[in-house]
Amino acid sequence: MKRLICILLCMLLALPLAAQMDEATLEELLAEYVAEDDPGVVLLVSYEGETWIGARGLADLENGTPVQTDDLFRIGSTTKPFVAVLMLQLVDEGEIALDDPIAEYLPEDVVVNIANAETATIRQMLNMTSGIYNYTESDDFNDLVEADFSRAWTAAETVATVYGYDAYFAPGADFYYSNTNYNLAQMIIEDVWGEPLADALQEGIFDPLGMESCFLETPDRFAEGIVRGYAFYGPGDYEDITEINDGVGMGDGGIVCNATDLAKFMPGLLGGDLLEDETLAAMLETVPDDGGAAYGLGIGVEDGEFGMQIGHDGSTSGFNANMVYLEDEAMVVVLLTNNFDSEIVGDLTTDAQAVALGEF
Repeated sequence: MKRLICILLCMLLALPLAAQMDEATLEELLAEYVAEDDPGVVLLVSYEGETWIGARGLADLENGTPVQTDDLFRIGSTTKPFVAVLMLQLVDEGEIALDDPIAEYLPEDVVVNIANAETATIRQMLNMTSGIYNYTESDDFNDLVEADFSRAWTAAETVATVYGYDAYFAPGADFYYSNTNYNLAQMIIEDVWGEPLADALQEGIFDPLGMESCFLETPDRFAEGIVRGYAFYGPGDYEDITEINDGVGMGDGGIVCNATDLAKFMPGLLGGDLLEDETLAAMLETVPDDGGAAYGLGIGVEDGEFGMQIGHDGSTSGFNANMVYLEDEAMVVVLLTNNFDSEIVGDLTTDAQAVALGEF
């Protein structure tokens, strides 16, 4: 019997051990990128059944409050895949079709005053090939923001600031990243869904995926419970811009979330929890973007250092975010920071992938 037990133990010891993430190196990596007295970063890596999450830096510079792993951040344009999913859920329900002209679902004054709005399709709106002018680049919008930093915007008001602007190109002729597309998408969702975007997100995505911390930052929830957001003007020189409303809470970038809940989105989406297979496939059909990668329906697809990665980044009003799914490894990396001008997002994401894969 002793001999048998010994043989069994030897066999067990000979089996390959499941890979484990190097948590100490992830901690060191975060410390290398983020100073303790600078705006904070929350980094999450989920791989092979393990999830590591770390936080470093400050949630509030004035009060010296350290950032916590469950803190809430604005995620900016990382909102766009969520809005695209809501549109595609309407496709699944037979309410709209991807190749319908957006004009069928928009007010007449929008259609006649925005170049390409009459002929661009829902698909072209979602994959940034509509050619419609980007409102965040319009002088009209930026002048109004500077005149009143506290103004609460509606989607219709933002798109009205591009009335009369020329289109970049004919629908479908090229790619141009335009936030206007996703505020138009918000208007269509609210019309067809029959509810505000905040409620549609709750019912269509947050509740099904258990994303309990997430919400759309509507005027009545402006800056609610979030860490302070900062702009960088030089070493040690940060300005709190949390209260500047430059269109927060819109379909192009209005979600607030913590890292743990944000990490639930890509596995839920790609696992088929939100869309029918055919519609999900349409979401992942891409066109070349203007940065050497590709863009689907509200989602970026890029050949990264460790393989194909799918997701979206974003920045808004004092914040930066990144949400990446490494396809071959089924790895999720989420990075949230309250530094609007942070330049570490892409590099830290890649280095975190390297650590998890044992390649660092």
